[in-house]
Amino acid sequence: MLISHRHRFIFLKTQKTAGTAIEIALRGVMDPGDVITPISRADERINRALGQLGPRRFRAPLQHYRSGDLWRVLSRGRLKKRFYNHMPAAAVRAELPEAVWCDYLKISVERNPFDKAISSYYWRTRRQRQPISLATYLQSCPSGELSNWPVYTIDDQVVVDVMLRHEHLEQDLAALAERLRLERPLQLPVQRPKGQIRKDRRPWQEVLDPEGERRIRQVCARELAAFYAGSTP
Repeated sequence: MLISHRHRFIFLKTQKTAGTAIEIALRGVMDPGDVITPISRADERINRALGQLGPRRFRAPLQHYRSGDLWRVLSRGRLKKRFYNHMPAAAVRAELPEAVWCDYLKISVERNPFDKAISSYYWRTRRQRQPISLATYLQSCPSGELSNWPVYTIDDQVVVDVMLRHEHLEQDLAALAERLRLERPLQLPVQRPKGQIRKDRRPWQEVLDPEGERRIRQVCARELAAFYAGSTP
């Protein structure tokens, strides 16, 4: 996730929605005093190659540490994080002054839940020598692997001001750059993070079986109603 004070925005990062690519694009307008949470080592290398700022100001100050936190530092060398990747909106709001949360533009990104589920399957099984089938995955995986709803909602209400759409990403980023009054356009990295993980590029209608589609419609009913009502994703 990102918090830009000069441009006054908060980016709430969802999973399997090109969130890392968008994050790298937005890092191009970040300042040293902003909040930038870490991404994977491979993705950080892409970011460094672009000459952009890396992770900063995401760790918790010492006054936020409790005894258990200190034990983890001493035994495992893990510093406590105040902000982290894919952090839910409610947790972000709890860490910020009310004026920042209310006044800053809150941005997130969503994707057709059916394509997102297929992408999640390939990501979750990428290291398995003999991966389970997509049908088995969809029936057994936790709901949180299919739905991003908690990332951009609080008390079941959408709290973002701008919801980017994976299906129209370049157009939506152009509109966002204009809204933020940026001096240059937001450009997605040429080398797309995790872009080669998904093997089957067929339309989701040709990939999912009826039971899998039914599970996705059940788990993702809220985002389907909020962002895809009146259309056929």
